[in-house]
Amino acid sequence: MSQGLPGERRLPGERRLPGERRLRGERRLRGERRLRVLLAEDEAAVAASVAEQLQALGHQVIAEATTGVEAVSLAARMRPDVILMDIRMPDCDGIEAARRIAEGSPAPVVFLTGHFDEELVAGVVASGGLAYLLKPATSEQLQAALELAHARFAEMEDMREQIARLNQALEARKLVARAKGILMQRHGLTEQEAHRRMQQEASRSNLKLVELARVIVAAEQFIGAGNSAGSQSAQAPQRKEAT
Repeated sequence: MSQGLPGERRLPGERRLPGERRLRGERRLRGERRLRVLLAEDEAAVAASVAEQLQALGHQVIAEATTGVEAVSLAARMRPDVILMDIRMPDCDGIEAARRIAEGSPAPVVFLTGHFDEELVAGVVASGGLAYLLKPATSEQLQAALELAHARFAEMEDMREQIARLNQALEARKLVARAKGILMQRHGLTEQEAHRRMQQEASRSNLKLVELARVIVAAEQFIGAGNSAGSQSAQAPQRKEAT
């Protein structure tokens, strides 16, 4: 049985894959994480070369797109860890495709381009792209860009989640404060007494404090709307007698 890469065995007569001779040197570039990559490139030769590099680095090419529209569709369906996107593509270019992906199914995007200019960089930044590479990129450059984009995207997602939790907590505090105000006004309670009464009722009803506050506010709005409708109907006959 012939030998392939370290730790691998070959069946007799099994052929070496194209480019496998380079794997020994490139495997040392692999990171700890195996990324699921969507490759969007309309030139078949370039796509084949990049796919070979990605596989040599230990990543998985889960799908390939040849147009911007196809890339958007595949990103939504496949949910890749990273998207490697050519800028010049049919239907819509890579920058527009990245914008659509960011709006519908966000994922980190690394752009591939054959040239560099300030307008291009501005488009990459505006689309939410996290890195770009000039063709042809080396395996070292490709690995670094993928890791950077994936790490930055994870940080941004964590930050978005933290902001969302803070906003949720702020809205909850506002709702509880509004509910306490209703109790204070209706029952002549102090803020501490209103808060204590809400805690007791929440515990008795097995509700979170914010859930109880939502019920109190909704009830107040309902009662207020009923009172408003009642006062309008009571005023109607008076207007009729005046005429």
